[in-house]
Amino acid sequence: MKKILPFFIFALALSTAYAQQVSITFELGTATIASIDSEGVYIAGGSGFGAPGDNLLTDADGDGVYSVTVQRDQGFSSYYIFLNGNCPDYNCKENISGLPCSDPANFNDRFLPPVMSDTTILACFGTCESNGDCTVVTDSIDITFQLNTATIDVDAGGIFIAGGGNFGNPGDNPMIDPEGDGIYTFTSRRPVGFSSYYTFLNGNCPDYSCKEDLDGLPCGDPDAFNDRFISSVMTDLTVFACYGNCADDGTCIETSTNELIIDKNLFTLYPTVANDYTMVNFGENAMNQVKQILLINSMGEVLNTTKMQSENAYQVDTTPYASGLYFIMVKTENKMLTKKFIIQK
Repeated sequence: MKKILPFFIFALALSTAYAQQVSITFELGTATIASIDSEGVYIAGGSGFGAPGDNLLTDADGDGVYSVTVQRDQGFSSYYIFLNGNCPDYNCKENISGLPCSDPANFNDRFLPPVMSDTTILACFGTCESNGDCTVVTDSIDITFQLNTATIDVDAGGIFIAGGGNFGNPGDNPMIDPEGDGIYTFTSRRPVGFSSYYTFLNGNCPDYSCKEDLDGLPCGDPDAFNDRFISSVMTDLTVFACYGNCADDGTCIETSTNELIIDKNLFTLYPTVANDYTMVNFGENAMNQVKQILLINSMGEVLNTTKMQSENAYQVDTTPYASGLYFIMVKTENKMLTKKFIIQK
């Protein structure tokens, strides 16, 4: 018996160890993805699913359902997210912000509760459906915030959007700058008609001490902590903003300080996707007025300034400039207007 007992204990321990492992299978429907990235579909994040690129999902039968099975200890739990592509900065992760299956306190990721036995998780990219149907949602809209940070030195903790009861606490919703041009973005999927207060923060400060200061400015509501407000969004929308001021065209150039009236008929711009040039055609209210024409890049830097009076049009030469987003601003003595266009080469 003395010779058999150690082997019995070893075998029992080995059996117990194997019994503590569970298989977790993820089956991800991708009907909501317009195009699968050439690098594939992945699961990542949390404490248990590694970095983007670590866990590839495959579609062996080509039916659009991608799957992967992982072995974990019994009782394993973790946050996680699906990615369309292999993006180290997570900029290709699904956007489930504002949906019930996301946790705003953990980068809007999904959560897997403790798994006690072999389990299959049915999911759909970008929605909270858990039955594998992957229905394309038609009664929601995407709101994209594009924040120009040309007026500030960006804090090492990052840029965030928060507040209003809908955008969580400081740190919940980081904005990203994938192109490194100082324009930080955040996209949130919301129901049609969504409205809310919100604010931008330069850093992750739980007490809101690093939020932008809009005190006394028209885009800050003094009855709501001087936060911004977005009202009744009915279709997909991009909100252009500048940190700390009320410029709403992405230029970071204030339009209210000089008491200029915004005249939407001051000029037209064509083409709005330019290669060699774009034409500024002045409206009736600009005729025989001294006009200042400014060419501005996406960082709010004025690249060129021209003055004229009697001309009916002005051709902007775009050949010296790189591809990207630009703005034309026209000012008269008491009116102004800004329009955006793209240089594409």
